[in-house]
Amino acid sequence: MSLRRIAGVTLLVSAMFLLTGVCVADELRGGLLWDKWWKVNGSPAPTGDHPLYPPEGSRTGDTTFRCKECHGWDYKGVDGAYAPGSSHFTGIPGVFGTTLSAGELFDLIKNPSSTTPNGHDFGTFGLADFDIQDLVDFLLIELIDTDLYISQQGIFQGDEVMGEEDYNNDAVCRVCHGTDGTNIDFDPPDGVYVGTIASENPWEFIHKVRFGQPDTAMPSWIQRGGSDQEAANIGRHAQFNLVGGTGEASFFEDGFESGDTSGWSGQAPPP
Repeated sequence: MSLRRIAGVTLLVSAMFLLTGVCVADELRGGLLWDKWWKVNGSPAPTGDHPLYPPEGSRTGDTTFRCKECHGWDYKGVDGAYAPGSSHFTGIPGVFGTTLSAGELFDLIKNPSSTTPNGHDFGTFGLADFDIQDLVDFLLIELIDTDLYISQQGIFQGDEVMGEEDYNNDAVCRVCHGTDGTNIDFDPPDGVYVGTIASENPWEFIHKVRFGQPDTAMPSWIQRGGSDQEAANIGRHAQFNLVGGTGEASFFEDGFESGDTSGWSGQAPPP
């Protein structure tokens, strides 16, 4: 998507709001909500375990309320990276390729299971209607088949030379993460860097490049005009050339997930 198109869409959305008074859903914000919704809408973190989180799952607490925790960063649930053998395995299906309508998805996310079969009850747990609509639009508009960009072995399918150019020429990637990717340590003092995440969880990496990191200064690559293939190119560069990158994936041995990015204040470090 070009910057001109983004500007045009923004103006169109603004005009529709002024003319109709109806808030138009934001599918990119939906991508952030998918990650950790309470960091996006300012709700208190949920407590306990989500009622639909299965006993065979190994996670507890607010993590069980994250959309990605059951359905995956690749959106394929049990049929993707969270298959049997993953420490994130739940046995829950993914959402990629859903045939549900917008209304059906809205009800499924908002309502309790007492009124909607398998209802997630997020209307009670902290999502407003406009949050849910953003998630619905994300599910219907922005899901990608990650297999087109990441191999079954977890290697980004892209051009690392072009990825290096995008990484170094971008006003955000290099400035925040540094030329070698070590400006931000996500888990100090262990040295978990952007290259580490690209290698250990490439599906998380491409999602966060596409949509940004909740409650931080990291912007969305696609909102700024970047393509999904360019995001994969950057991932390839990170896997093979940045500190922490190994040129292979170790996710299936329970790779690191950046979570709250505890080593980052949310502000860009000095260049």
